[in-house]
Amino acid sequence: MERQRRGLRVAATVTMAAVAATFGLVALTPPAPAAAATTEPEAADYASDVYGDAWDYTNSTDFNTDFSETPATVGGGALKVRLAPGNRLFLVHSISGSLAAGRDGARQPVDTAKYSRLTFSMDQPLSKHIGAVYWFTCREQTVACGGGFTFPIVQGPHVYDFDLNAQSNLLAKVPWRSAKMVVFRLDPVVLADGSGDTGTQASIDWLRLHAAPDATHPHAGMPAGTYNGYTVTPRPQVVVDSPNQTQGQDYATATTGRPWNFTSVAATSKVTYSNTLQQARDDRGFTARNTGPHQNDPQVHLPVSNVAGNTYHYLQFDMKYDGPFNLSGSAGGGKLARVIWNVSGNGTPQISNDILTYSSGNASEVSVDLAAGNPLDEDALTPKLGWAGRTISSLRFDPNEDPGQAVWHLKSVHLRAAPAATGSTNVTFHDNAWVQGTAADLSVKTGSGGWQRIATGVAVAKGVNSVPFVLGSRPVGAYSVQVTLRHPDGSSASSTSDAPIVMRAGAAPAPAPAPATSHNPRGTLDSATAGSAGVTVSGWAYDPDTREPISVALYDNTSGSKSLGRVSTSVARPDVVRAHPDAPAASGYTRTVVLAKGTHKLCTYGINVGAGTTNPALGCRSVTVR
Repeated sequence: MERQRRGLRVAATVTMAAVAATFGLVALTPPAPAAAATTEPEAADYASDVYGDAWDYTNSTDFNTDFSETPATVGGGALKVRLAPGNRLFLVHSISGSLAAGRDGARQPVDTAKYSRLTFSMDQPLSKHIGAVYWFTCREQTVACGGGFTFPIVQGPHVYDFDLNAQSNLLAKVPWRSAKMVVFRLDPVVLADGSGDTGTQASIDWLRLHAAPDATHPHAGMPAGTYNGYTVTPRPQVVVDSPNQTQGQDYATATTGRPWNFTSVAATSKVTYSNTLQQARDDRGFTARNTGPHQNDPQVHLPVSNVAGNTYHYLQFDMKYDGPFNLSGSAGGGKLARVIWNVSGNGTPQISNDILTYSSGNASEVSVDLAAGNPLDEDALTPKLGWAGRTISSLRFDPNEDPGQAVWHLKSVHLRAAPAATGSTNVTFHDNAWVQGTAADLSVKTGSGGWQRIATGVAVAKGVNSVPFVLGSRPVGAYSVQVTLRHPDGSSASSTSDAPIVMRAGAAPAPAPAPATSHNPRGTLDSATAGSAGVTVSGWAYDPDTREPISVALYDNTSGSKSLGRVSTSVARPDVVRAHPDAPAASGYTRTVVLAKGTHKLCTYGINVGAGTTNPALGCRSVTVR
């Protein structure tokens, strides 16, 4: 079935004339240095508290460049944006008509009562211009649900500090503290209509959406660091690594013994396709382009049978596409995915809302809970039965609704249950702003019950920490997990797991002895895939003794051991960093080697740096060259 794609609703454009008509300045009040050397804890900050990742622009996840309407880049501690008409920076974004996933403002709205100030450091070359701040209480970003203000910009480097409660004179003048905000936007410079590209760029070093100053935090706008006369000590940035949505039982693995991994023909042998033309199958997965008869409706039909929707409801997929992010209805647009399913006993397809997919620089594995709220498109057919509580009899994944000949690369699709354990499990977490002396408190709760403390005052080490959760006399059920970190300066922050852990009755296994700290390289060999150019080997590796790339040795161990050379780690692997916070961002490796016909056993080895004692095997794979 082809579904006619409707355009997503996006933010209304406010012209320079409209800005001028509502021109209102908010006084700049950059923090003044203290009279004497003092120390204070960092104030609460939205990005640090909600994402566990401050907007300091040291990594690509600090800003989705698809949410800038002029070219923007992130790196080296700066967000740089070209100064041209429409240079809008969506710091918190949400788009109506899409399922809220990842850092979507509808999923993680801004608590305006807690975060009432905006402070940022910007260096830009223009003068005699104004900037603007906008916010919206609705995903449609209509005038009626919007507010904001304009401000004069300062040429050169400058710290801007605004009280968001002070005034709102743009759009419908919705006050900041009127409701939680799902969209928050900064226009670093509002250029006159038709003024054209200036050929210059602004650079934002850091940005904080934070709590108001008080006696404990007189310089609440400033990030951790030492300034003229005072020092701000870092606030915890908590990330709960486990339990999480990617750890539950995978439906395909449970029913067939292997997941839907599209790098493998065998693993996806029962998957069928419509409106697609296959181009390749390699370490990127299944590469295809949209084709007729319904070119904007490519379909991947996943083999399922009587799936319990209340059990398997976390959908994850890893997909990339060629070209930029675009949601228009013309060729090159429609950069979104969708799932369509049938409910047992009913013939009406259930059509999910749009799932946004981003360009290669912003792409990551997408995870959506189909049982959370209403996942259906507003224009879906009736009866609208949804997912939760249903038995799913068919499942289809539509990867890219581009009406042009889009090329996309589908690597994997998972349909998972919530993570589960019998008797006990380990909660893992890390602090992105770790300091010596940090302590952790861990709590759990099930259903509508209150939080129950399971650990107090746990000493926190740099990197991933693990604390056991033993069910004991507690009732079986799904438990949310909360980790609270306390720094020595008195600051604290909490984070809750993005999925509950289903605890079943049973004896807890005896705890394994803690492994000795290893200085040897770590990593895996993910895949070895034969193609027209040779066999492509891919995986990840890093050495805990260095942040620099390391060498990975390749061997053909079919008969004896034959060296195939070395490759350096250089491929960005955000999934590895999430699981191993001490790994560098570019910890991935890939290399294509030419081999003779026949079956080969390929192995990779991490080359030790520093204090380690060996070059450990990362893995071996068998591959057949035809």
